[in-house]
Amino acid sequence: MWKGILSLKLKSPSYIELDSIKDLARLACALERAPLPIFSMKFDGENILATQIDLLMGKPVIYYAKTDSCGEFLAYRNTYGTEEIILVDTLTNPALAYAPIIQVEKVPESMMKNSKADKKSGYTCIKLKDLSSLAKVSCYKMIYEEPPLPLFLFKNNEWTLGTFMSTNDGNDISFFYYINMDPPPEQPFLKYSAQKPEKPSFTSNIDEHGYIYMKVIKLKKDHPLVKIE
Repeated sequence: MWKGILSLKLKSPSYIELDSIKDLARLACALERAPLPIFSMKFDGENILATQIDLLMGKPVIYYAKTDSCGEFLAYRNTYGTEEIILVDTLTNPALAYAPIIQVEKVPESMMKNSKADKKSGYTCIKLKDLSSLAKVSCYKMIYEEPPLPLFLFKNNEWTLGTFMSTNDGNDISFFYYINMDPPPEQPFLKYSAQKPEKPSFTSNIDEHGYIYMKVIKLKKDHPLVKIE
């Protein structure tokens, strides 16, 4: 977590709240070869579970969900369209994906401040023509045998679905590729096939063969780093 934390000047992260603990579990575990580490900590006086998946202009971008309970691992699985999320203390079921929960006692004071968002510190937004184009952006990393990029859903004047992508490892410029959707999707995954003459569609079942699946992560409110003109 918190890439770039050893830089000469530590920048305050951007904390972005997810709609539910289920969205956090899906973000950290679903479709990942290795689940992302999750950090348990205090933020704004509340207990949260959080994970970092991006770095924007040297600032960590951290997604979190509030929780009243905790454990040593956040367990997740999707079986025939039903998501199961459990906080557990031991690894007992190999059918589940387990994200390790690291208990944080104290971090630098600057890490506890939510970075102020402005137009200069946000993502460069690019609106795409259709859902197929968005799916292609999301799954491009599969050529490097990496999982598809997650799709984020939030309301920013309109319902917006999109994904983030940096142009290089230096993170000088990061783009947000998006489409507007009305109504917003209710299912937690997008399925897409380049071998079948059909449009991408949303689903809760990721067991059907012949498709690429992309997880949809819903935010509690709008994305502070996305300013669509």
